[in-house]
Amino acid sequence: MDFLKISDIAYQEFKKFLDENNATSGAIRIYLAGMTCHGPSFNISVDEKKDHDLIQKVKDITFIVDSDLFVQFSGFILLCGSENGLGGFTLEPVFKPQTSNCSSCDSCHGCEE
Repeated sequence: MDFLKISDIAYQEFKKFLDENNATSGAIRIYLAGMTCHGPSFNISVDEKKDHDLIQKVKDITFIVDSDLFVQFSGFILLCGSENGLGGFTLEPVFKPQTSNCSSCDSCHGCEE
């Protein structure tokens, strides 16, 4: 089951990033880093597969995600800097839940709903 969408250019940049950081063992785990008033925040780490994980091999990189996280967000899109205009990698959910109002977060000064 494919839970990650990644373009060829993003794959090449991500592979280079992993090689430069000597991340050659284990799989790349996608995980929920937290929730903000702007929605969910995701991150990655090198990890090993656990019982409830899904696995997706993209060329020679293995990605893993908890199956409940996949169900909740319908998958993920990994974009590189040239695709997102931010100069780094971003990991977005396919399904992004409605955000809460900004009054619940001190770091949201000036955001618009």
